[in-house]
Amino acid sequence: MTTLARQQRQTGPAILGIEPGLDRSTVRAAGYGEDAASALVSCAEWVATFPVRRVRKKSRLEAICPFVQPSIDAGRMKIVAEELFDPESLRSFDNLLRRNAIRFRDLTNGGDPMLACLVVVVPGVRGSRLLEATHPGRPIKNELMREGIMVGEFFPSCPFATTFNPKLFALRSPAPMYVLRGFIESDWRFIAKVPEWQKTYRERFGNPGGRMARIGGTWWRWKERVRWRWRAMLSHFERDASAEGDRG
Repeated sequence: MTTLARQQRQTGPAILGIEPGLDRSTVRAAGYGEDAASALVSCAEWVATFPVRRVRKKSRLEAICPFVQPSIDAGRMKIVAEELFDPESLRSFDNLLRRNAIRFRDLTNGGDPMLACLVVVVPGVRGSRLLEATHPGRPIKNELMREGIMVGEFFPSCPFATTFNPKLFALRSPAPMYVLRGFIESDWRFIAKVPEWQKTYRERFGNPGGRMARIGGTWWRWKERVRWRWRAMLSHFERDASAEGDRG
């Protein structure tokens, strides 16, 4: 059993701020083994730099995720790494999320709870397992939403692009990780395709208003299907063109 695995069974892994998480010696001193420390540091570097890049969103320039820098500045963005004892069991991922939901709730005490965020790095697992664990057919994601916690899945090959730029894959972190933050009204666009998640949203916030109300409707679902098919076709042509250029 690794040093980190023994620590987890006894006291749990060390939770660090993003700045301490950038320093490998600090991370190792906190009890992390070499592999977990490498994954944590790389994810801390990614969180501190990639989501805060300014990109064009329609007519304006702003950070990919405007929430990240205020959270870091307020000292409310934390990071932890956990090695799963049984990474092939989806129940292990459920237990991981439940443990870290408790840690996240502790972070919401004091200060603005909407700035609280917990990055949970899961080294040594297949990134796609994170999505399989929180698939709509499984209860864990909805369970956490009922507690006011939104879970995001990040990993190197994550296939989901941003809603504002189909060529920007903002969930491709250097190592698999979950991100836990507060469940907010604007999250409707992330959960609108799943009826059970819609129900949880309405129980908490009521019906979505304004432009969000159109998301999830019949017309919206039809446009989404057309949009993704169009994007898939363009990607196919772009790959063919790139391959042809390489041959030339």
